[in-house]
Amino acid sequence: MEYLNQNIERLHHSSSALIRAVKESSGGVLAVVPSREGSPSAMYQGQWVHSAYDPKKEARSWAEQQVKEWKTGEWGVVLGVGLLYHVEALALVKPHDSRLAVVVPDVAVFKDVLGARSLGAWLNTVQWIIGTPEEMAEQLASQSAPLRFFTYGPAARLHAEAHQRLETNLRRLVASKAGGQLHVAVVGPIYGGSLPIARYVVSALNELGHRVSWLDHSAHHTSYEAFGSFREDRHRLTVQGRFADVLSLSTMAHLAEDPPDLVLAIAQAPLTLAVLQHLRKKKFPTAMWFVENYRHLTYWQQLAGGYDYWFVIQQSECIEALKRAGAAHVHYLPMAADPSVHHPVSLSPTEEQEYGADVSFVGAGYANRRTLLPQWLSPEWTFKLWGNEWDGVSDLSRVLQRNGARIDTETCMKVFNATAVNLNPHSSSGMGLDPQPDFVNPRTFELAACGAFQLVDERALLPELFTPEEVVRFRRAEEVPELIRMWLKESPARRAFAEASRRRVLRDHTYRHRLQELLAVVGMRQPDRIGSILRGDRSTTVLKERAAMMPELIPLLSKFPPGQRVELKDLAADIRTRAPGRQLAREELLVLMLDSYRAEQRDLV
Repeated sequence: MEYLNQNIERLHHSSSALIRAVKESSGGVLAVVPSREGSPSAMYQGQWVHSAYDPKKEARSWAEQQVKEWKTGEWGVVLGVGLLYHVEALALVKPHDSRLAVVVPDVAVFKDVLGARSLGAWLNTVQWIIGTPEEMAEQLASQSAPLRFFTYGPAARLHAEAHQRLETNLRRLVASKAGGQLHVAVVGPIYGGSLPIARYVVSALNELGHRVSWLDHSAHHTSYEAFGSFREDRHRLTVQGRFADVLSLSTMAHLAEDPPDLVLAIAQAPLTLAVLQHLRKKKFPTAMWFVENYRHLTYWQQLAGGYDYWFVIQQSECIEALKRAGAAHVHYLPMAADPSVHHPVSLSPTEEQEYGADVSFVGAGYANRRTLLPQWLSPEWTFKLWGNEWDGVSDLSRVLQRNGARIDTETCMKVFNATAVNLNPHSSSGMGLDPQPDFVNPRTFELAACGAFQLVDERALLPELFTPEEVVRFRRAEEVPELIRMWLKESPARRAFAEASRRRVLRDHTYRHRLQELLAVVGMRQPDRIGSILRGDRSTTVLKERAAMMPELIPLLSKFPPGQRVELKDLAADIRTRAPGRQLAREELLVLMLDSYRAEQRDLV
């Protein structure tokens, strides 16, 4: 009680709401036990929250590692309360003109530390963030300074769910305020299902006002396929692998000639580990949006440590697997739709005749679909099957359209809109419904964006994306015929579901939403680089305000329109265009010298 009262007194300048909450709390979350060194340590559910030997030494070591990335002027935000040894150590070494905040999801833990040991005057220099995750996100987002997060793992695990909710809400708030223009290089695959997704990503980034360099490797698909004519697999794989290496090197050359702020690769982009390591050495941030089932396509195991950021369409096991393989930052980012492509369309009578049906399925003939779809045929309804890779499926031949030719996106949209009940069973390597049904495929969002009614197999991640009033789902293949029979009779109800699902997509699930979130994640992790650009800190207006201490720079900045992003290379280029025939000022010479040094450091090839 003596420590508790002393420490509450030291908090007298802090929030009265915090002090009141501490007094009302019963505490008792942490088991406080002495360490070998003698200082109090703590345990939670049988696991140590701090070192059992020397918690102070451990805290100093942790703080020294964190402060290496902490820049002057940034708010340091600590996740993980514990007994605050790590916060105390961080407070002593923080950069000048930087502030420290600690997220406190459970005031009971905070009361435990106040009663466990005497805390110094530093206690009153910390901003304590309390409330619900949504309220804490609002508090952090309201700060004008950049935020840099420090996670103290042993203590943070107590409130992992609250921290995740906090980060999710904060990302959305940060994304909604982002106004700066990034230069993003999008690296697409040579071919495959992720190729159209790469194009949607490019479109969304352009729509958000960023400058995009689209490295489209699909132009090389014909050459890549030509190497498949070798009779022996080892020859084919060797030559195709070397060809992919060449494309990886060509990507690196493109980046060298027009350096981006962020390199964003889409699944199966031809970037080798060696090139990724070289990009990291040259300080190019890299991200991969892995829009694949990690269980089926496992090349991520070799590339996990190469990308700075991974964005995946699965959670829990997928995220942990990538981290074990060496990925530093892994975040869940589900699929989406592009409303400029996926939208309701009006069909002519001829098109209604060609594309219309009671029931349709569009997709490739994976093994499980070859087993499932014949079960859903019936003389009670018309059924049309669209897509390729259906060779040899005799019991589906009579419903297969265009002899199994691949159809383009425009045709897909017509089928979706002309069909009463669109079937959407996810692909699986088995013979039935996916036995590990977690991720939600792009088709779910695309059908919804079209205002089309669908039946989709139940997915673990579906409830947080669509409500049961927006998308109808089934758990067993045997349910589908009866669902088809019922919903064919319910035309107004089908329209209500379809309209609701479209509204949900437009509100929450477009590629614009996803790219805002992706960039917010990277910006929060790199507040001094990507974050500063997204905040608009490198605009002419902000830079002129900050140039008050060096007024000689203001005339250089005034040559650019208000609000435009200005980098060192832009200043240097402007000076060079005006340099012939005149004497350069000292500040101009300094800018040119710094730009030459920058160019040497970023020389990739």
